[in-house]
Amino acid sequence: MTRQEKGLWATVIVLTACVLGMGGWMLFSGNFPQEASPPWKEGSQPVASIQDRAITEDEWVDELKKRYGREMLMTMLNRHAVALEAKAKGIDVTAAEVETEIEVMSRSYGSKERFLSEMEDQLGITESELKTETTYRLLLEKIATSDVHIEEQQIDSYLEQYPDQFRPKKQLNLSMIEVASEDEAERVMDRLENGEDFADLAAQVSLDEYTREDGGQIGLVEEDDPFLPPALLEAALSLEPGDIAGPVSLTDTYAIVYVKDIIEPQAPSEESIRKAVRKQLALEQSVSLSELERQLREKYEARISAGTVTL
Repeated sequence: MTRQEKGLWATVIVLTACVLGMGGWMLFSGNFPQEASPPWKEGSQPVASIQDRAITEDEWVDELKKRYGREMLMTMLNRHAVALEAKAKGIDVTAAEVETEIEVMSRSYGSKERFLSEMEDQLGITESELKTETTYRLLLEKIATSDVHIEEQQIDSYLEQYPDQFRPKKQLNLSMIEVASEDEAERVMDRLENGEDFADLAAQVSLDEYTREDGGQIGLVEEDDPFLPPALLEAALSLEPGDIAGPVSLTDTYAIVYVKDIIEPQAPSEESIRKAVRKQLALEQSVSLSELERQLREKYEARISAGTVTL
């Protein structure tokens, strides 16, 4: 994914997560008047209440507009402008292209199902919402690169310069128990060999506050993860799924590492690699996607009426 793509995708994810979460934020932020609730305005029904204080739909919508109205309006204007430009240029995005793009995004997660589950669990983004955002991003990219031509020789040169960029990396689902001394690590290993549960032991004795409450679970890491201690990663890479190793000497402590699962992502085809490089090079030569949105809003005379939202 290019810098432009990453920037847009991060924006999409953050905006979507904010929109999905802002209703809950407002209910608990304490930003409502403290006086007793008057009868709600005609046509405005209560959507929530606390004790005898009703929160009406009009109040809710007004608060949403004040805090997020401009961003949402800009998003809507962008969608309409991009749709108009795509129609004018005869550009579209097929369902198959969206599925392929989601498959590409899923590769580092080991499976599409795991990826979709993480998106919903961590960000609250459903598969339907993800497809909508992916369709928009692909449409925007197609418009941005519609007049850019990339020679096959440029693709060859890029692949020669970055031969490992599209090599899928092995992923390991790891857990660990960190203790103060080698002797304590040996005692933990003995308890594990006697049948005690790894997660239970981690919760009882591990020093690592970030993983202890999750039974020592680190989660999925790539084979060259720069944030894991090299000794821990080296030990994990020597194991098979279900294996436990230790003691592993860290800087001032010792660890026992458990490999729950190993994921070997499927390598992309030569055709898909060249297609990805072609798009990446084209995007690097085109206007940025945010600038393209601005240009299209201007081209199609997008306006926000004065007083509609706080600018």
